[in-house]
Parts: sequence; C-alpha cells; structure tokens
Amino acid sequence: MSGAWFNRLLARMTPRSDDYFNLFNQLAACTVRGARALSGMTATRDPEAFARLFREIQHTEGEADEVAKSIFLSLHKTFITPFDRTEIKDLAHALDDIIDCVEEIPQRAALYGPGEFTQEMAALGQIILRATEKIQEAVGHLCDTRNAARILQVCQEVGEIESEADRVMRAGMMRLFEQTTDARTLIRAKELYELFEEAVDRCDDAANVIHGVVLERL
Repeated sequence: MSGAWFNRLLARMTPRSDDYFNLFNQLAACTVRGARALSGMTATRDPEAFARLFREIQHTEGEADEVAKSIFLSLHKTFITPFDRTEIKDLAHALDDIIDCVEEIPQRAALYGPGEFTQEMAALGQIILRATEKIQEAVGHLCDTRNAARILQVCQEVGEIESEADRVMRAGMMRLFEQTTDARTLIRAKELYELFEEAVDRCDDAANVIHGVVLERL
C-alpha cells in the first residue's frame, strides 16, 4: 500500500505529458483519412479523381510522419509516460506503417501506368477503411483503462477483418489467373494485391500492439 502511495505521489511531482493520447488519436485519424481516400481511388475510373485522391494520401502521409516524429521527440523530454516507452514507440511505428502502406498502393499503381483496380481490390479498399476505423476506435479508448473490454473486442474484430481480407485476396487472385493471360497485367495485379494485403496486415499489427498494452494493465 505504501509503495502505491509513493508512486502516486511521485507521479504528481514528476513532469509528465498526457499529449501522447492526443498524438495517437491524430495519427489514427491520419490512417482513416488515407484509407478513405484509397477506397475512393479503387472505385473511380476518372484519372483526375485518382490524381486528386493520390495527392490527398501523400499529404496525409506527411502529416502522419510529423505526428510520429512528435511522439518520438516527446519521449526524450518526458520522464513519466502513460505506458511503457517501448510500447509507445511500437504503437507509433505501427500506426505510421499503416499510412505508409496505404500510400504505396497508388504509388505502385501509377508506376505501372494505366490500369483499373479489380472489384476485389475495391473490396479490399473498403476492408482497409473498416480496419483503420476500428484501430481509431481502439486508440481513442486507450486513455481510460475502464475501456479495456471494448478495446480487446475491437482488436479481435480487426483480426476478423484481416481474415476476411485474406479470403477476398485469394478470390481475386484466383479470378485473375483464370481470366488474364497478359503478363504485364498479371504482374501489376499480383503486386497490388500483395500491397493491399500488407496494409491490412499492418492494421492487424497495430491491433496486436494495442492488445498487448491493454493486457499489461489489466
């Protein structure tokens, strides 16, 4: 009991920052904005709309990088953090990785030149958006340990979304090889499918980090 009292006293007397939760919320919001733009890209055949949404994703990725830098810099200035420093770094990296993967998809599509996203890619775009929205919800609850049960449930739902993405990707790849013989088209589509899958995997990685943070505090 005396040890717990001393820790509370030390926490009141020692400089700390509660901005981490705000910064994580900003970073999670970037992933949702990027995923929403990506989802719009997969549903359009308008080159101008594609370019506009691509610029939006690039801008959002830049914002995410700045927020992540703020988190890492804050770790050098703050003695007491809301949870373990390694966990803070891991979560910041995981969230930043999501938007990096989202940006990589249109970059690679533009590199290959003209070509449409398949219906399965459009479905994967929606899946990525759903996954980032779940991550955003979980991050938003991190500031209060009373939200632990809901956070763990959301993390499980992200895992289920990741499994759904795997099924959609397999269906898309199967249809691709059944209906396409052009080598360039096959290479382009295969690589894009893998990037969509990676983006969903990064969402699952972030959910795993959040899951671990919560379990350590139950």
